[in-house]
Amino acid sequence: MTKHMMGAALVACVIALISVPLTAQNSVQTAGVKTQAGAKDTNVKTDNALNSPDQKIAAPERKGGPKAKALTCNAHIDNQTPLYVRYYMNGDLEAIIGPYGDYYPAYTLGNAVLYAKAVFPDGSFLSFGPRNYSCSGSDFTWTLTP
Repeated sequence: MTKHMMGAALVACVIALISVPLTAQNSVQTAGVKTQAGAKDTNVKTDNALNSPDQKIAAPERKGGPKAKALTCNAHIDNQTPLYVRYYMNGDLEAIIGPYGDYYPAYTLGNAVLYAKAVFPDGSFLSFGPRNYSCSGSDFTWTLTP
């Protein structure tokens, strides 16, 4: 009986040790870094949300679009700040997340650079990242803190 309990305890320890790195890879926390007003932000390619009359962006599967041909990753951008945060993927503005808000984009397989910033009236900003992200079929949470 004791032998079986020790074996079960050993298996539980191994599972716990394996799951810690997996959890760490899928959840990241980044504290904002204050930048002076007027500083060039090389992480941003486009900072506008203008639409084109002939814009052709397919809806994701969960919004009635075609079934994804590749695995997707569900991301969770968790804004833990009292600030409005601009969220960028590969340098392009993708969303503005309200104070203590959340954003749930879905990505297809591949690599991306994630970046976020909170802009202040004097032109200074609090930046988060950039963070390299590789979608390999698992979910991901990025927590932004002040």
